[in-house]
Amino acid sequence: MVVSLGFCLLACAQASAAGEWQSVDGYRFKALTVSTNEPVGFTSLSPDSTGIDFVNRLGKERYTTNQIYLNGSGVAAGDYDGDGWCDLFFSGLDSENKLYRNLGGWKFEDVSAKARVRGKHFPSTGACFVDVNGDRRLDLISNTVGRGTWVLLNDGRGSFRAVRPVNAKGGGMSLALADVDGDGDLDLYVVNYRTFTIRDQPGIKLRGSTIDGKPEVVSVNGISLEAADSVGRFTLKTNGKIIENGQADRLYLNDGRGNFTPVPFTAGAFLDEDGRHLAKPPYDWGLSAMFRDMNRDGRPDLYVCNDFESPDRIWINQGQGVFRAIDRLAIRKSSHFSMGIDFADLDRDGLDDFIVVDMLSRQHKLRHTQLSNRKAPELQFGVYNDRPQYSYNTVYLNNGDGTYAEIGFHTHLAATEWSWTPIFMDVDLDGYDDFLVTTGHPLDMQDMDVTNRGEQLKQQRKHTPRELLEMRFMFKPLVLRNLAFKNQGGLRFIEKSADWGFDHAGISHGMALADLDNDGDLDVAVNNFDETAGIYRNNSPASRIAVKLRGTPPNTHGIGARITVEADGLTQSQEMMSGGRYLSDDEQIRVFAASKPIHKITVAWPSGRVSTVTDIRPNRVYEIHESGAGQPEKNEEAKPSPFFEDVSHLLSHKHTEKAFDDFSRQQLLPRKLSQEGPGVAWLDWNGDGWDDIAVATGSGGRLGLFLSDGKGGFEKAPTVSLGQVSPRDQASILWLNSNKNGLLVLQSNYEDGLAFGPALQLHGTTDAPKKLLDAGTVSYSTLCAADYDRDGDLDLFVGGRCRPGSYPSPVGSVILRNDNGQFVRDKRHDGVLREVGTVSAALWTDLLDDNHPELVLACDPGLIRVYRNNGGSLEEATVELGLGNRVGFWNSISAGDFNGDGKMDLVAGNIGINSAYELYDGNEITWYHGDLSGGGTHDVFEAYGSGLPLRNFQEVRRAIPFLQELYPTYAAFADAPAREILGEQKSKLRAIKINVLESVVMINRGAGFDITPLPLQAQLAPVFGITTADFDGDGSEDLFLAQNFFGTRPDFPRMDAGRGLVLKGDGKGGFDPLSAESSGIRITGDQRGCAVADFDHDGRVDLLVGQNAGQTKLYRNRLAKRGLRVRLSGKIGNPNCIGARLRLGTLTALGPATEVRSGGGYRSQDASVRVLALGDETPARLQVTWPSGKKTTTVIQKGTTEITVEEPIQ
Repeated sequence: MVVSLGFCLLACAQASAAGEWQSVDGYRFKALTVSTNEPVGFTSLSPDSTGIDFVNRLGKERYTTNQIYLNGSGVAAGDYDGDGWCDLFFSGLDSENKLYRNLGGWKFEDVSAKARVRGKHFPSTGACFVDVNGDRRLDLISNTVGRGTWVLLNDGRGSFRAVRPVNAKGGGMSLALADVDGDGDLDLYVVNYRTFTIRDQPGIKLRGSTIDGKPEVVSVNGISLEAADSVGRFTLKTNGKIIENGQADRLYLNDGRGNFTPVPFTAGAFLDEDGRHLAKPPYDWGLSAMFRDMNRDGRPDLYVCNDFESPDRIWINQGQGVFRAIDRLAIRKSSHFSMGIDFADLDRDGLDDFIVVDMLSRQHKLRHTQLSNRKAPELQFGVYNDRPQYSYNTVYLNNGDGTYAEIGFHTHLAATEWSWTPIFMDVDLDGYDDFLVTTGHPLDMQDMDVTNRGEQLKQQRKHTPRELLEMRFMFKPLVLRNLAFKNQGGLRFIEKSADWGFDHAGISHGMALADLDNDGDLDVAVNNFDETAGIYRNNSPASRIAVKLRGTPPNTHGIGARITVEADGLTQSQEMMSGGRYLSDDEQIRVFAASKPIHKITVAWPSGRVSTVTDIRPNRVYEIHESGAGQPEKNEEAKPSPFFEDVSHLLSHKHTEKAFDDFSRQQLLPRKLSQEGPGVAWLDWNGDGWDDIAVATGSGGRLGLFLSDGKGGFEKAPTVSLGQVSPRDQASILWLNSNKNGLLVLQSNYEDGLAFGPALQLHGTTDAPKKLLDAGTVSYSTLCAADYDRDGDLDLFVGGRCRPGSYPSPVGSVILRNDNGQFVRDKRHDGVLREVGTVSAALWTDLLDDNHPELVLACDPGLIRVYRNNGGSLEEATVELGLGNRVGFWNSISAGDFNGDGKMDLVAGNIGINSAYELYDGNEITWYHGDLSGGGTHDVFEAYGSGLPLRNFQEVRRAIPFLQELYPTYAAFADAPAREILGEQKSKLRAIKINVLESVVMINRGAGFDITPLPLQAQLAPVFGITTADFDGDGSEDLFLAQNFFGTRPDFPRMDAGRGLVLKGDGKGGFDPLSAESSGIRITGDQRGCAVADFDHDGRVDLLVGQNAGQTKLYRNRLAKRGLRVRLSGKIGNPNCIGARLRLGTLTALGPATEVRSGGGYRSQDASVRVLALGDETPARLQVTWPSGKKTTTVIQKGTTEITVEEPIQ
């Protein structure tokens, strides 16, 4: 919100009259004058009022021949003269640097000449005010492109003395300082880009040769790499492609007096992920870096943002100045064009999260035209410990164990235009950090249409090198608004740029925070390209406290210290840093919201000492002194033991999956269907009373069958028919214990598309497999069994997934009725199940409490469909139950009594709210599918909102070639709605409108469901496997969710934020997530089916999880309160009593109902022996509702751990 300047200056004058410092033991403070009647946001102050008239100019000729200068310059904030007012230093390219002394009252004077900081003829980029020699005066470090990094020592008389520069010939960009080796002084990390690039040398000649069996570039224009200052500059691929690399960064150790010594990358100070010395420096396109104690061990770690294909470097400080690359699985993916970084505790859980900004646009048209130099990562199938790069802002949620979940799309911060400086700050002082970012570029060099026009011109005639360089001016300036976002809670942000007066349209690079008017909130300074610098006064009326630090020399400002502010129900924490902003540096002050009473401020100093300040009053600035700090209290709390122990080594099994190119058949297929397995099952294969394990395989592999040894271990089963190589993917497996026993294996012909061979086979322990269903035009997906017709034996539902090559066209599913051991197609239900949808998962469960199991289907995409069972006849009740308009990507479905009322509730797995579809939040996503071009090929056109295309022109025209004639440019295609693009074909297509992305719990109210999203942690990755059990033995049903999906299309980022999630039920229908530290479950791969059993007979529920092309995970439950093991013994057609419901109770009350099912969740099967518990209550009775509908009650004797209950004779 913009307010009048006159009012602003009045408030500033009031602020300058604030109280004097008052000293207390270990700190001092003074009162702040805060205006309480102004709107939240910023006021942009004019140069006429402030005297800050700096313009960062760059002549056209300069960036005609060197586009590196277009990365801009920054701003540094600090009180260099010690008068109590923060001053500003602006770096210039063609312009001289400017230092503005703050006079108070929003008046500044240019003291650049007197201070001797102008840097004439130096293309200056990054800058930082920092005391490098411990004399309590702020020195200045200035980076340049090719002219070194300059350390300017403050002489205390208003000027600086330059010492010999470091980083000679470096393409210096940003810089950051911290005490990396623990010796008390501040060391320096300089980020380098390049001083020149092949993109500005169109006539360059490179020569390659093979050295030690590897292709390498050996000369540039006939000059050796050493002579051409090009060592490490090029990578020559085996296919002849040449990649230009950036320059190596520089780390310098400080001797405490401001003298810096370089540290080689290859001498042991930097180690790779395996702890080995680096063989060569990382030649990266560095843009920015920030020190932060990421793992809270008291040592500064380092994140380096790199442009292009250069991977971001995350260095974890090992102590003594040694860094090691972060674990490969700690961060699963990164931004492609990483510009800047910032850390903050976004959800106030006490852990630092962070963002890395890129250049994805918020605007539909720019998303469709800014595609030059962007390409999908080259992923290696089956490799998941890589770190693919995608072009969007990545936001990392701290898991608390050294790993991070990438949640950029969920936060709504994934797209903030061509971004440079990201800053988290609490603009409205509500206790939660908001977000600011600078944007723009002098040339929109990502414009695909301009790129194509340039290529066309190059084909018409030969151009001189100068003409080729000048072609870049075909690109127009990318003038964009700077952006501001409010933290709404729940890790979601909403744009407030205009409301908060932070929406300047231009080209802005560096940005820094400072309290320029001494009112205790943070104002903003921005270095704009070819335009006057931006100065923004913060108008927040809310209460605040500001914190400054007075450290012990040589770290006089406490750089690296963590400041924690504790209030009622809110703990805020920040770190004091030096540099780290993109080309910029904040004033060394931190501001915290004080709307709630603050109990104390704690400072953990880099020295290990701790200061604590109490009796905190709002609207004060506190300067806390390290000299008054003490030793930290010893608080060695033992970490709680996790519930589950990973015992996957008992199986040593990996799922087989062959690579298959789904997109060669359907070019616009939204996702792969060839990577949907495996399902898993618990079964008693050999009838010894112990649960065995089966894991489905992909084509070319063998089903995994593991027999319990009765001692808590497993042995691989002897070779049987199941041990043969599977010709097709096994879509689902199910143990059938009926009048025919064996393992049902459902095969999918999705990949080969051939309508012959078996689709469903029954494998007995000794007999040859028996075919139950032939393969046909439909590829099947899932199985579940129940006695739906109440004739005493188990019947089968077989779900249809798609017709190969025609997804997502709806297909039919099948019921196979069991007639005395012979399975026959129940044609009575062919009509009701015809074109039911694209079924991903299914289960039978008694929703209506009438002892007739309903059929529930999860369709992807589609509805959760429910079919009422009327005495063995199914009719759809989806609409009647209120589920007729909830279209999602429903992967899975399970049931449980989550509120303890005896009714079966549902839980359904969806894609979640952390995928690229979140870019279109608030707009319905529509899939138009069918023959898009009239050529006979089935494909999918994805649109959103009013029908705007979701996929880009390059992708769509491959499937619809004639579009090239209709739309000559990417921009023209972007402007066209679906009705125009698809033309007459649109009327022949089917449309699926997706409106629900969240995974949900559905509480059964009899006539319908109360539907609630699962907790946020369940929404950050797709949910596939779901299983229900009382994992902790407290008498309430809990959930386990198998997460992630890696089979995305190339341009759709991999969905990998999940690690398997336990949700603890509260017995009232609500769930709370358990951290990986509490659960013990950390599964980093592509999780699919999951199922539970008490495999070691200890009365605790254990867990089995399958992974696509990954290790099968087995977890033993170690901590649950032991429950009662219940085994039901039924009649010959249903000996495991599938469909029975169990309720354990005391004398006065019954616990939740548990159903014995065959199949559910995601193509998987739980053990038939159930474990029931009541927490601290002693069970006295067991109520069983048998499949026949008859109820019995069995008395439970005290101390009973296992019971077998036989079905009564009718």
